[in-house]
Amino acid sequence: MYTLSADFGTSSVKIAIIDEEVRLIKTAKRDYKLKITDKNKLEIDMVELEKAFFDTLRDVKEYLPLVEAVCFDAFAPSFVMMDEEGRALYPIVTHLDRRSRAYTKRIIEEFGKDNFLNITGTLPYAGGVTLTTLLWFRDHRSKLFSKVRRIGHLTTYLYKKLTGQWAIDQVNASITGMYETITGTGWSKEICNAFNIPMELLPPIKEANSTYHGLLPETAQNMGLKSDIPVLLGTQDVASALIGAEVNTSGQALFISGSSEIISVLTNTPITNDKYYLRASGTKGLWQVFSITTGGFALEWFRREFYKDMSKEEFFQEHLSDLLMNRCETGGVKFLPYLTGDRQSLRKKKGTFNGLTLDTGRDNMLCALIEGIQLQSKTTIDRCKKIIPMNKTIKATGNLVENNKAYLGIKKKMFDSFEIEVIDNCPLKGNALMVKDLLSKIK
Repeated sequence: MYTLSADFGTSSVKIAIIDEEVRLIKTAKRDYKLKITDKNKLEIDMVELEKAFFDTLRDVKEYLPLVEAVCFDAFAPSFVMMDEEGRALYPIVTHLDRRSRAYTKRIIEEFGKDNFLNITGTLPYAGGVTLTTLLWFRDHRSKLFSKVRRIGHLTTYLYKKLTGQWAIDQVNASITGMYETITGTGWSKEICNAFNIPMELLPPIKEANSTYHGLLPETAQNMGLKSDIPVLLGTQDVASALIGAEVNTSGQALFISGSSEIISVLTNTPITNDKYYLRASGTKGLWQVFSITTGGFALEWFRREFYKDMSKEEFFQEHLSDLLMNRCETGGVKFLPYLTGDRQSLRKKKGTFNGLTLDTGRDNMLCALIEGIQLQSKTTIDRCKKIIPMNKTIKATGNLVENNKAYLGIKKKMFDSFEIEVIDNCPLKGNALMVKDLLSKIK
């Protein structure tokens, strides 16, 4: 039996055909563009994303008739506004979007910082919760918003398209800023009433690992799959990665090093802090202590601007590895990793290099950048150690640690009090594990 697993990231979609032993039989990947319409608006065109997904299916077409289940995950927030049929009315508004920054202050002033934090587990940071984006569109694009019948993240859109059903899982719900994250009791009527958000806009909240519906016949035909095979309700990419890495007890943690640099630490005690996000985890009785900063996007920006004499392949496959393994010196340069702001701060921060001199070279700055993008994770772990008995092994996944031993070496150096264990393709494997568990219960 094969599962079709799909992982929708900020810059690409990767799919895999996975067998019953959770072995990846064949994979495919396609990129899509992150569109910057101005300095604060970062979106993904839904048509382009869907085309990328269908292109990957062609690469594994010989396995599609043998697929018995479908599961997927996606980055979040990934705000999607939909009509009554589930059609997207606007591109996906990504977690890198900052157009709604002014609403952070407004929500805190009108609702109260501690009140919001103690309900949702986080503060209403732009790019960190869906609520600010929703309010921006309601106020600034009222004609468009009047057509909206449901809002959700990308997983809600995909599930509706594949099965015809509305749903959102607890993890994605906890990222909206409208969910009772601490108690896990559903949408917050207090928050929705305070900001005049009709509850009927919000999809039903379901369990990600036990909610499924059959694949619609027309969609199945377009995908090359059998109709009515179970489609599992998708969850957030980090939640799937936690399952795939078998991070499932309080004190365990996972690094995800891809377009963003992420740390997720599991806890059985929902202790809030305005310096990190407290989110649902997908495992009952556990929450995520979560923080994020720019990762691979920062590296790609630096390569594009400072290494124009090198091809992308030469930079990543040769120069970066050689530099980090043999001669990584910052020369006293420090990098503050806020190229897309700080999603854990109310202040408007920007990326900064400090300590530059006439002796500073681009390699010094590159080494400083790589060390700098670890700082958010390091700070979060230091906070967690004060409240959570932490496991001495941290799992790690993502392109930067899976495919670059030198980058992994820097991470091991900076987190030398922990063992770091790399596990490849955790989100894809996590999806397949959820399918395996579901099928064992329904057969």
